[in-house]
Amino acid sequence: MRNTLKKLTALLCAAMMLLGCTGCESKSSDGPEDQILESTGGKDVVKVAGADNVFTLNSNSKYSLNPMIATNHSNQLICSLVYENMVELDNNFQVIPKLITNWSVSEDGKSWTFDIDTSHTFHDGSNVTGNDLRLSLEYAINTDRYRGRFNSIAGVSYSENKLYVTLTKANTQFIRLLNIPVMKRGTFGDKHPMGSGPYTYNEDGTQLLAYTGHNGYDSLPVDVIYIQEYQTADSIINAFESSLIDIVINDPSSYTNLGYASTNETRTFATTNMHYVVFNEKSTLGRYSTVRVALSYAFDRAYFAEDLMKGNAVASTLPMYPTCVDYPTDYANGIDYDLERCRLVLENFGIRDYDEDGKLEFMNGSAQEIEMRFILCSDSSAKAGVARKFAEDMASLGFTITVEELTWSDYLTALEEGDFDMYYGEIKLRNDFDLTELLQVKTKDNESSCLNYSGSTDKTFETYINQYLAAGSASSVNEYDMERASAFETLCRYLGETGSLITIGFEKQQIISHRGVIKGVDPNMGNPLYNFANWEIDLD
Repeated sequence: MRNTLKKLTALLCAAMMLLGCTGCESKSSDGPEDQILESTGGKDVVKVAGADNVFTLNSNSKYSLNPMIATNHSNQLICSLVYENMVELDNNFQVIPKLITNWSVSEDGKSWTFDIDTSHTFHDGSNVTGNDLRLSLEYAINTDRYRGRFNSIAGVSYSENKLYVTLTKANTQFIRLLNIPVMKRGTFGDKHPMGSGPYTYNEDGTQLLAYTGHNGYDSLPVDVIYIQEYQTADSIINAFESSLIDIVINDPSSYTNLGYASTNETRTFATTNMHYVVFNEKSTLGRYSTVRVALSYAFDRAYFAEDLMKGNAVASTLPMYPTCVDYPTDYANGIDYDLERCRLVLENFGIRDYDEDGKLEFMNGSAQEIEMRFILCSDSSAKAGVARKFAEDMASLGFTITVEELTWSDYLTALEEGDFDMYYGEIKLRNDFDLTELLQVKTKDNESSCLNYSGSTDKTFETYINQYLAAGSASSVNEYDMERASAFETLCRYLGETGSLITIGFEKQQIISHRGVIKGVDPNMGNPLYNFANWEIDLD
């Protein structure tokens, strides 16, 4: 394995250092070209070496190490080395075959067939089969972590080397939802269910050992990965900054955001976590589509992505990650931040300064001054920053927006009671950017899953969403598909005409390592340690 050569090199370097020679060259930290390394700032640091010369990950025993229900970032990292996903997704949300190598769907877009690479073996040496994928998928359907993405599954079956899935509604992008881990049948209830990934647990679960049966074994960068446990934010930061753990995942927009020194290397990866704004369509002004459309031009998305999120987000006017192949860039650019356009649309609608007091009014029998209540959850300074900038920009036009930051409990109550004019939301969309739960009309039958608090009764959205999901072909999921792209643009244009959903942008998350220690990092949302076999780790 490569680390055998590394150890020999390290010994030679150490001997040279003892003789006073400084010729041991530090490795570059450059990763793949599409990864963004944040500025390290401060003094020039060539390398921060591992303090203990071993590669170590953190864990948290308060949370599960079952990959289907692991919700802790540290445990999810460990799971990503023990288990393999059915497929992987890159940062453009294109599918990378893994245990599933090929796929096809029936003409009606509901019956899927997946070919399985049964040469992969679990850590007991048994081959991965269709039954393992079937049971893993059925298990995922019933977990909180994955349940939402699979609510259209009608049935699952298998043969030795194939998996079959039937859907209740057409979706030619269903393959994008299958970046989920596979466990060996019969082990789901174990503390450490059996996987087929590049590493396996030792007997007491304190180490990950390179699995000799993995097809990437010869390329693995280390033979042993050590597992330590730090639970509090301070202890995790201290352990990382002391190089007692070597990799951390961070969500810079969350209340769980941890502060790390600027001398570390931070690589970002795309997520489907979308920030958006919705109106109460039963409120005094929110009921008018023209007002909603006008105000959609007053959100400075670049300010959100670059200033507030410091590059840890991407601005987007549409509800799809903007690097996706079907994203309608030309249309998106035409509906971006434009205060003058906002003013003109409002004026044409009849909202103007009738009494010349510097405030806009609308005619409701007589000229009425305007004030709209904009609520958000107080869990994020970035959300508050977007809302305040929007309120300031609208105030410059004479339009009063009152921003209220609420606790999570009060925020939910306000949404459910319709006690708002506008609200700022955040949602983790599925990998196919299905907006059903966000835009469907709320009924007694879907109250538990519907996230639409606008009060809208417009069922056209669901029609356009279903047309988008059914469009194109499964074989072209990684390519520009004119039919699918056209269907998505049609949905977006209807959103633009109604102003019913204002997209602000998408978050990125961070994988952080010590400077100069790791090369070849290529993270994605479903697997931050993707392609670990191609990493180069220098801890000496």
